[in-house]
Amino acid sequence: MGRRVRHARVMPMGKSTRRSDSGGRRLVSRSADLALTVLAVAGAVCIVLVILSWTFNVSLMMFRTGSMSPTIPAGAVALVREIPATEMEVGDVVTVDRGADLLPVTHRVVEIHDVDTSSGTVTFEMRGDANDVADPEPYTTQQVQRVMFSVPRAARVIQGLGDPYVLGGLTIGASLLVVWAFWPRDDEEPEPDDTDDDGPAPGHEDPGRTVLRIAVLPLAAALMLVAPGPGHAESRLISGEHLRMQTEGDTEQMRNLAPGQSVVWTVGVWAEAPDPGRIRLGITGGGDLAGVDDALTVSVTACSTRWVGDRCPSQAHELLAAESLDSLAETDGTRALTTMPSDEERWLRVQVTLTAAAGEADLSGADGRVLIHAVGAGDELSTGPEGAPDRPGPGQGGPAESAGRDGSGEHSPGSGSLERPGELARTGVTAVAAVAVAAAGFLLAGAVLRRTRRGDGATTRRR
Repeated sequence: MGRRVRHARVMPMGKSTRRSDSGGRRLVSRSADLALTVLAVAGAVCIVLVILSWTFNVSLMMFRTGSMSPTIPAGAVALVREIPATEMEVGDVVTVDRGADLLPVTHRVVEIHDVDTSSGTVTFEMRGDANDVADPEPYTTQQVQRVMFSVPRAARVIQGLGDPYVLGGLTIGASLLVVWAFWPRDDEEPEPDDTDDDGPAPGHEDPGRTVLRIAVLPLAAALMLVAPGPGHAESRLISGEHLRMQTEGDTEQMRNLAPGQSVVWTVGVWAEAPDPGRIRLGITGGGDLAGVDDALTVSVTACSTRWVGDRCPSQAHELLAAESLDSLAETDGTRALTTMPSDEERWLRVQVTLTAAAGEADLSGADGRVLIHAVGAGDELSTGPEGAPDRPGPGQGGPAESAGRDGSGEHSPGSGSLERPGELARTGVTAVAAVAVAAAGFLLAGAVLRRTRRGDGATTRRR
């Protein structure tokens, strides 16, 4: 009678290790999915807020001067809503447009003189909380923007988030998230012993993961809304106690010149002074490109009225004829351009050209700085292509200049650095940006290639 031999069942060691590794990968994947879901929801919220802002005429205003202090200090951001002028009351803080040549002013309504109910036109007076007297003249308008609330020191944060390099990084990051979300995952091998596994069947993707990958799209779309697009003209106003300087130009084009390219920006100068006088205008140059002979040329033409494209409606006067930046930098002090009566205005058309000499030298990432200076009416102001003052005027009691309805204007996000006034002509795309774009391209290509190969493998197995 033979003896029964029991065979011990031995679990392969690799099985336990594979389960452990699979559990770790599953934990990492779920954590990443959770983070991606949160970001996707945030992106969807951003899109909803943008839609609501256009639907209810709500926008942001950023303030550089402190004439509304302490209610709205300099550097604050306010949420405003457009309303009919007939709905405002004495004591409201409102923003009023002052025409095409001037940026809006935001002050408190102190008196309402006349209300025309048929046309909706209202005539009223305003005064800044930090000012002792009311604004020089009453305002007449049909629409105003009422300030709902303000956040002190928020302009710097918005400006930082709106920096082209920050937005570029966010855009690339969104692209990487999309690639990760759609990246093919190798499904785990089926385990015959785990009959109670209720996971997705082989060859079928978890519906939750599919929903997640769809949910990431609002995040990418939200970042695309604020990603750097084609350049556009931006307008900024710098105010002293009486002197005003307004800069207009395409900031992105100014900061990314290639050899042989030119860019134009305009600077308007005027004064709101109680007594007549003279205003002196001058120019200075500096930066990396100032150390290279004839790398950058600068020309300045003046007009007594605002430029219409490249045409002066009155009579243009050439103040500086294609002067090299290195020559400007060698000038001791400020190069004088012209003088003007304080009761007039001047609009300077500044054209800079990056020459072939800059292309022959290794100047990738180099910059040049050009500043226009105005002295008079008790103020001294300077501004460069990005509108940042080199030396703010001593007075801060002028009107609180506000950004435009679209966020551009006084100091829109991404409009430049306050620490580097007058920065101009950043020569081409830097290596960091090129590497980032190349990395995103390789990842996208890798995702497509891997999906293609996996699809070919699945077809072979089915055969």
